[in-house]
This record gives sequence, C-alpha cells and structure tokens, in this order.
Amino acid sequence: MLVAELPKFEDVRLADLHLYHLLDSPPEKEFDELRELAARICNCPVSMISLVDRDRQWYKSQQGFDVKETGRDVAFCSHAILHNELMIVEDMTKDIRFDDHPFVTGEQHVRFYAGAPIVSPTGQNLGTICVIDQQPRTLNDFQKHALEILSNQVTKLLELRLKTKIIEDRAARLISLKDQALQEFIAENDQAQLLMAKELHENIAQDLAAIRLYLTMADNGNEKNVQFIAAAQKAIRQVMDNVKNLSYNFSPSTLETSNLQLLMEDLLEKNKKDGLDVELLISGNSSSVSFLQLISYVRITEAWLQVLLKQPLITKVNITITIDAGVHIVISDNAADRWFADKENEIFRNALYYRVIGMNGHLRFVESANGLNELHVQLPIVKKEIYSSGNN
Repeated sequence: MLVAELPKFEDVRLADLHLYHLLDSPPEKEFDELRELAARICNCPVSMISLVDRDRQWYKSQQGFDVKETGRDVAFCSHAILHNELMIVEDMTKDIRFDDHPFVTGEQHVRFYAGAPIVSPTGQNLGTICVIDQQPRTLNDFQKHALEILSNQVTKLLELRLKTKIIEDRAARLISLKDQALQEFIAENDQAQLLMAKELHENIAQDLAAIRLYLTMADNGNEKNVQFIAAAQKAIRQVMDNVKNLSYNFSPSTLETSNLQLLMEDLLEKNKKDGLDVELLISGNSSSVSFLQLISYVRITEAWLQVLLKQPLITKVNITITIDAGVHIVISDNAADRWFADKENEIFRNALYYRVIGMNGHLRFVESANGLNELHVQLPIVKKEIYSSGNN
C-alpha cells in the first residue's frame, strides 16, 4: 500500500476546506441526494461524499460503508485529490497503490473505486464524490461524465452553503448592532430624562420653595402687600405642583431608590382610579438590577396601565413581576369586552412595544381561563456595560 503524498498547496487546500465549516456537521438532505444519485447512475452499492482533512478522511454523506471517517493514510480519496480529473481504479488488486490495502484484503473486500474531486473556487481539491464496489468493473462514458457533473454540483452546494452562512452572519451582526443601538438609545434617553427630572425635583422646585419663603418673610402686615404676596404664593404653589407632576413624567419621584417595590407603588399612587382595584406582587431580587433597568420596567408597566385606565368597565388589574434569570411581567385585567385584535393593535401603537423590543424582550397576550386578559412581557437582564452606556 502506498500512502498518498500531500498536494502541492496543502495549506491553502486546508484553509479552503475549513472555510466551509462542513467537517463534523450533521447529515443534510441535499448532499445525501447527490451521493445517492451517483450510486444509482454507476450502479454501485457504496457511495460517499468525502472531505480530506489534515489527518483524516471524513464522510459528509455515505451509504454501504459503516464508518464516519478513516485515517488519511488509508483513504482512497487522498490519492484522488492529487488530480483534477476523475480517478478510476477498475481492480484494486492490480494497482500497486492498493493491492495490499486493508480495505482490499480485509472484510470490506473493495475492488472498484471511482472518485471525482470536489474543487474549491481557488482550484483546491477538498474531497471527492465517489462510488465503490466489491467486484472489478468499468464505467461507461455517460457514468463518468455524470460523476463529474455531480462533483460540480457538490461544489456549487458548498458555495451556496457558504454564502448562506455569510449572509446569516451579517444579518446576525446587523441585528446585534441594531439591538445594541436601540438599547443605547433607550439608556441615553432614560439618562437624559433622569437628569431632567432631578433638575426639576431638586433645583427648580427648591428655588421656588426659597422664593415662597422669602415672600412669607416679607409679609409686614401691609394689606396691599399681603394681597400681592398671597397671590404670589398661590401661583408658586401651583407652579411647584406642576413641576412635580411634570418631573414624574420623566422619572418617578423616588429618584434615588433602587427598590422596585417602592417605584411601582409610587407609580400606582400616581395612577389611582376610583373603582379600580390594583394588586401588585413582586418576587425576586430587584437589587441585582440596575436603576435604569428598573425604570424601564416601571415605564413598561405605566404604558400599559395608561391603556387600561381608559377602559370604562375595568375594575381589576393584577401586576406580577418576577425577577430570576430574566424578568417576567404579567399585567392582567378584567376589561373583557375588548376584542383580542384590538388589544394587539393597542400594543403596537403603544410605546411599550418599542421599549420591550429594544431591550431584546418579547410580549404576547394570553386569554386566561378565569376571564382575565393577560399581557406577558419577558425581558433579559441587560448587561450593565451596555445599558449604562448613556453615562459615558
């Protein structure tokens, strides 16, 4: 038995082979069909699509041969890839390269081999599509040409597979960049709102409170001054109330807390409605979640709560937030007179949809058996370095 020498540009050939990420991949119907067609055309019991790696021959598709790979030193295809044309050995026992080969002298009893090289776009022979028989035989011109055509089809299939993978990788990168951009945009927007809320809470409100104090101190008993001062104080009180309400639109009034329970209670206090019973249940460790993420959970809940508050017959809302490996928000209500499609449309028109999607989350409606409508929102715990990028 002669061991095949290495191709002239072996490193280039191996680089081409590994580019396709085909080695050790699961069976694929397209390859199996081409291999089966080769067996039928050549009327051989054994057929294979082989790829010759650095130290082994691996079969992408095979029939009639009960192994997944062999050593490269005993691979018939190691000889076939040294040439650019079809290699045919009509009787292995009469070929010095194979007359004492273990597959020839052993129980496999191989006698006939024909293999057409699978050629990469750079001209490197990656492997073969081959047929094998246990008795000597020949191929006619039609069969030979068919094997060559099939080897070209395998090459085209490899190229299509590679192009598909490149497109999928690029699409995944674009989606990743889009998701990261959305996350960064949300984080920056939340950070800007947080700073604005603090400005409203701390600076403007404090300045107005100081003015109000000065006016009180300036009250010297003069009836006319008292009227002006009282009017000014009343106006300032109104401005302070407006500032408080406006600041809440940017961020909850419990600005410095990282306690989700307090943030949600603050939200519900601001959105009380006569005749509406709201239950809140939070489980899990919210302290492990960043403040901006907690704000997003509040914003998502608030966005849907605003929709529910517009329903005239609603009397019950349950809010459940579970934090473990991810965050699961369930908001259920008894406004059952709304059609399912209407609720879906409300979701897509609502800002919470874009916030959820921007956080790589998912949302769906569930029609529960107890007559309540349930909105389920599933969110990952966003990586801190991404979500806090608005601070940079």
